[in-house]
Amino acid sequence: MGLFAFFIRSPIGMILGLFSTLLTLFVLLVLVTGVLAYTGGPGECTPGGGAIEISDAQATSFDQKWDQIDASLGGGSPATVTLTESEISSRAERYINDHSGGADISDVRVCLHEGKGEVSGKADAFLGSVKFKVSGTADLTGDHPRAEFDDIEVGNVPGTVIAPFENIVEDAIQQLLDDITLKHSYAPALSEGQVEIQGTP
Repeated sequence: MGLFAFFIRSPIGMILGLFSTLLTLFVLLVLVTGVLAYTGGPGECTPGGGAIEISDAQATSFDQKWDQIDASLGGGSPATVTLTESEISSRAERYINDHSGGADISDVRVCLHEGKGEVSGKADAFLGSVKFKVSGTADLTGDHPRAEFDDIEVGNVPGTVIAPFENIVEDAIQQLLDDITLKHSYAPALSEGQVEIQGTP
């Protein structure tokens, strides 16, 4: 009996044939998904307030504003600060560069829109880095910031098979956020190109 006849006539052969076919499809799916993840991908997030400037001056401006609000909150008085996309993106870039030993993210840009923010960049995964873009909000009421995602795009991977790569991006972002300790409770109000943060002692 030939091999083809064995697969057609034998129940065991049919099961083995089905298993072999499923295994082949699975391997192909993994290979195709991997190629899609590492090729192309979403572009940078869309700024709500014009071109984003990445510079030490913008990062320093962020630090100065944050020190002012924390000083007021530390004295027991509520305070408010407004931060731009350039200030936030530049401060994120500085933070990542200063903590490059543990960071899995690079080329981060933060874009702000009415009620929602976007973050784009690259995340290290398996054999290299993949481009990503996420959107959502941030919770600043606990000991550490928490990201709450609405949508995640990774490489050219279709949304139906993106779950493993979503976890990589979420874990990388949250790893960075876990290193940030919040001294007070903050309520962000996002609008086009900026965020107003109201702090409570």
